[in-house]
Amino acid sequence: MKKVEIYILGGFLGSGKTTLLQNFLKEEKITNRKVAVLLNEIGEHSVDTDIIGNETPLKELLNGCICCTMKDELEIQLLSLYEQHQPDVIYVETTGVAHPIEVLDACLSPVLAPYIEIKSIVSVIDSKRWLDRDKLSLRLKKLLEEQVRHGDHVLINKVDLITEEEREYIQREIIEINPRAKAHLTNYSNISIKELSQSSRSSIDNHEKLHVHNHLHIQTMTYQFQGPVIKEEFDEWLKNIPESIYRIKGFLQFRGDEVYTYLFQYSYRLPFFFPQSIKFPKNLVFIGKNLNKAIIKEELMQLEQNAKRKVMM
Repeated sequence: MKKVEIYILGGFLGSGKTTLLQNFLKEEKITNRKVAVLLNEIGEHSVDTDIIGNETPLKELLNGCICCTMKDELEIQLLSLYEQHQPDVIYVETTGVAHPIEVLDACLSPVLAPYIEIKSIVSVIDSKRWLDRDKLSLRLKKLLEEQVRHGDHVLINKVDLITEEEREYIQREIIEINPRAKAHLTNYSNISIKELSQSSRSSIDNHEKLHVHNHLHIQTMTYQFQGPVIKEEFDEWLKNIPESIYRIKGFLQFRGDEVYTYLFQYSYRLPFFFPQSIKFPKNLVFIGKNLNKAIIKEELMQLEQNAKRKVMM
């Protein structure tokens, strides 16, 4: 089954995200791919809606930030775009104060994860603002650097406003903060989608091999349970997973308690289980660094087999 590609366009306020989105939409129009857009704005009104036009399916998340207060709504809107329009690609333009990993987390709904592929996090920086970032509050400066740290591609934008020496200086800083990202010097966020697809992310392929030229800083995977597991064994498994797994969320069932599907949330090594009366798809979504997907899959399959054997005894 072909998955819907998702590109997350992030970066600080005024860096050039909307211009980047416009450039991508123009390029996509030539390819005839079906495109949808999800816009997130802190304010009560989006000034970018008219720019997108009526031809492209659009959903808006206003008066809040995806990574803070609107995760549930994002899931609903993405699901709506997927079901109503069956796009080939969805572009998610975040607010200027969004943290990339929180946005990635919000996009990876356990319900949607089997049907989407996060292709890239694109972080856009305003080169002048970057050079002057020490004038920002400590919190905003940290956010600006975090947006760079977690991008698969970093656009050093508005380079016509700085000197050659300043360009080289910024490039060195970007490489120091995020050596895995590919940095691009741009004006008006002018870059081709093809240049970004050269280091795409992986979602569910458990046989993926990472090459030296294509290391991914943050990876994701989805595991689809075929049956229940024994809760005590699952709890024991959680105690031994590597610290490189930052986040797990999804749904699963426990042997002897199949009346409920449990919503499972795991972050900062703390697990939470919430019983759900609705039978959700039993998918677990993982977010982490250098995930050993083959081992994770093998261990979870073993948990399922153990539960199945216990029933047969």
